[in-house]
Amino acid sequence: MQQVAVLTGDLVGSSELNSQDFAKILQRLSASLALTSERYQCRYEIFRGDAFQLVLNDPRQALECALAIRLDLKSSGDKNLAFDARIGIGIGEIDPLAEFVSRSNGEAFVLSGRGLDSLKRHYLGIFSNDTKFTQRIELLTKFADHQVQELTIKQAQALSLYWQLTEPSHAALAAQLNSSRVNATKLLNQSQYQLLEEYKLFFIQLMEEFYYGNTGAIRS
Repeated sequence: MQQVAVLTGDLVGSSELNSQDFAKILQRLSASLALTSERYQCRYEIFRGDAFQLVLNDPRQALECALAIRLDLKSSGDKNLAFDARIGIGIGEIDPLAEFVSRSNGEAFVLSGRGLDSLKRHYLGIFSNDTKFTQRIELLTKFADHQVQELTIKQAQALSLYWQLTEPSHAALAAQLNSSRVNATKLLNQSQYQLLEEYKLFFIQLMEEFYYGNTGAIRS
């Protein structure tokens, strides 16, 4: 069976929101997942109110996808209302997809769902039955997750837009933000965008090494 990535997530603090704010964040989540589905050619579903799942045929895209969803949510908040999501990424095999993603089965679904349930203070986790793979990525994921949690709305917006640019540059981001290049650079630097870029690249290289047999991807 094919190796895939399953992302299982839920909205942080949604049970404490009033009906108007809950509808607002749910609408944003729906729009974000629709855009994600188009960009990564994946299936998704929102279920049980604020829970969601996505299935990525190329698991190397899983981390980038998860971060994109969180940044989009965080950038849509305001000073009185912060939005974010907890996401568990499960990497493994799955059975043929059911009509509804949430009713599908397989190793990746189990890892993703149980992984999400195990998250406490953290909002992001990557789970695999390969112990060595998990050990290599776990600590870095905790650091990266903490950085994303600490992003301000403006920093999240800047980083989200920057990663969506076809040809990323500080000047192009400034145009998107209708701001100066100096301010765009400041926001990116505050977001630690270079470290997060390196983390995304490391994840892809690790996937290449453990799941695609490219043993030269990373030098230990």
